[in-house]
Amino acid sequence: MRINFFSKNLHKENKTLKLYIKNTFGFIPKNIDLYKQAFLHRSLSVENKENGHSLNNERLEYLGDAILGAVIADFLYKKYPMADEGFLTELRSRILNRNQLNKLSKKLGLDLFIKTKDCNLFICESIIGNAFEAFIGTLYLDYGYAFTQKIIIEKIIVAHVDIDALATTNTNYKGKILAWSQKVKNKIEYKLSEEIIINNRKQYIVQLFIEKQMIAEGCDYTIKAAEQNAAMHACEILEL
Repeated sequence: MRINFFSKNLHKENKTLKLYIKNTFGFIPKNIDLYKQAFLHRSLSVENKENGHSLNNERLEYLGDAILGAVIADFLYKKYPMADEGFLTELRSRILNRNQLNKLSKKLGLDLFIKTKDCNLFICESIIGNAFEAFIGTLYLDYGYAFTQKIIIEKIIVAHVDIDALATTNTNYKGKILAWSQKVKNKIEYKLSEEIIINNRKQYIVQLFIEKQMIAEGCDYTIKAAEQNAAMHACEILEL
């Protein structure tokens, strides 16, 4: 099924997206409209005139999440033949956690194609990671599992993720900030700034203050996760 998207610059948009995908991932999309849907947030849903359903990237995100989990599990199982279940599970979680997917999506440039009106992508970074998963779901529908697996491993994981470094990296950003603050004797404080609704789910925006100065903020579906996101941004700013 092809989806009709109406735009004055439709041809230009299609050409730009096709060129990006070819240059970044090395293949040409068969159904470009499906890839455009992968970047379409619920807030800008398009009605499918064939069945009256709203078209956005939520179902593609669900599919991509499952595909990513299976591909990464298989990759790690083969890469670390002597590792136990706990190590493999933890490392898969680190590779596929929301912060990592957000960063990976930005590194690949996927965030540049997202269409949304709900909120600032800098704050609501979960939208960026969701689009990444939706892109993978689209790739699976367009080319099948074997091809999708090849792209994920060769063009994304091997090219952009240092697996061995991630396996030994401390991802407890709140712990890093706390240890740093105690060392330099600076007071840190997390404050809930705002509660917003994205995709009918509440998200929390938390700001991190150091010596009463707002340094960074994070957004996620729980306050604890939002604090962790804010701490991650602070670690990047402070180069910890």
